[in-house]
Amino acid sequence: MQQNYKAYSTSLVIFAENLLSMQKFINQEHEKAYNLMLEKDYQQALKIFDDLIYLFPNEANLLSDRGVIFIHLNKKEEALKDFDQAVFLEDTYGYRYASRAYARDFFGDTEAAIFDYEKAIELDPEDAVSYNNIGLLQEKLGYQQKAQKNYDVADEISKTHEEILIPQQPDLENEVPKVQEESSIKNKSFFSEFLKVFKSKKQFREFIGFIKKGGKLK
Repeated sequence: MQQNYKAYSTSLVIFAENLLSMQKFINQEHEKAYNLMLEKDYQQALKIFDDLIYLFPNEANLLSDRGVIFIHLNKKEEALKDFDQAVFLEDTYGYRYASRAYARDFFGDTEAAIFDYEKAIELDPEDAVSYNNIGLLQEKLGYQQKAQKNYDVADEISKTHEEILIPQQPDLENEVPKVQEESSIKNKSFFSEFLKVFKSKKQFREFIGFIKKGGKLK
């Protein structure tokens, strides 16, 4: 019994090491694609994202960032498909809706963009940028009073959290995915997959204890 448990624990250690290596590979390739985007080499960046998403189809960050490339390439259907899938995978994360909102507005669907920004705010009431961007879209539609109210809320949140707002939509010439911005989300995605191996918190704590003891049962 003890021997079986040790073999099981050793297998989990190997599995954890493989997951860490996999995450390192994703981050390295992601950064490579990011640098290519800085150089405006969108086709080469797209190839890297295509390969990564083929291997890891449920990584919302990769899908969202590839969506940005499709925006640069003016490929509406492909861009929105990626943003839709990213929202599907992380439908309680406001940033996903805000990202799709930007894409929808870029391709001319202002009402849908407002809907997504409102959803982003529903999930994160402190999202000053989404309030600001709703104001920009409402102003574009001629709703000056509504726009001003959202600007005021954005300013208030900004002051409270000492944030810096960019008072305009991002410039696509300079806007590229920020690889480091969502490192905590990447880690969340990685560790959520890792935790699926364990059927209970107790089992997970036992595994962590095993690791800390250098692979010793006692």
